[in-house]
Amino acid sequence: MKRFTYILFLGVLFLIASCASYESKLRARVDAGEAEAQYQLASMYWEGKVVDRDPNESLKWYQRAAEHGHREAQVRLAELYERSEGISQNYEQPSQWYKKATEEGDIKSEIRLAQLYLKGQGVPQNYAEARKLLEQAAVKKNAEGQCLLGQIYWEGRGVTIDRVQAHKWFNLAAAQGHERAASMRQVVAIEMGPDQLIEAQRLAEEQSKGQ
Repeated sequence: MKRFTYILFLGVLFLIASCASYESKLRARVDAGEAEAQYQLASMYWEGKVVDRDPNESLKWYQRAAEHGHREAQVRLAELYERSEGISQNYEQPSQWYKKATEEGDIKSEIRLAQLYLKGQGVPQNYAEARKLLEQAAVKKNAEGQCLLGQIYWEGRGVTIDRVQAHKWFNLAAAQGHERAASMRQVVAIEMGPDQLIEAQRLAEEQSKGQ
């Protein structure tokens, strides 16, 4: 029993030393201005791993990493502001950081930014800009983007109501297992004639092959 306790004690000491060594090396990279290290430090403070949990320090380092072009930090910062997790809700901040992440090619940010444009949260309401962002996500086979694009055409938000286009995008999203899109596809189909359904199916197949 004493031997087991001694081994366990040594193991704990080794773990503490390893964590201290990791934190020391990480802070050296942070001091050198490395964005990935700043992002990791921010995550450590947010989760309370190795260091005591400190949302304010976490926010500071997410901000630094985001300013240095770290895409994951930009997305995380936008989410924190949007969800008011430990900070006051501010829709202008998430729109700015989602824009930055979108420029870095983040599809999730394209969709979130499009939703802010649809609602006019943090940015002027702009259906055309929302549709443009969703089209970018949709052609990359993002099911949520395809579903939201279908909804724009079905509701006629900034465009003439187009059930053929709506069915096409709902169909493509449903093919990827998007449940809401599958339900909306059925709703739209009830409002369509046989020729429209055939055309929508043809367009969906063309889009699928083109992707």
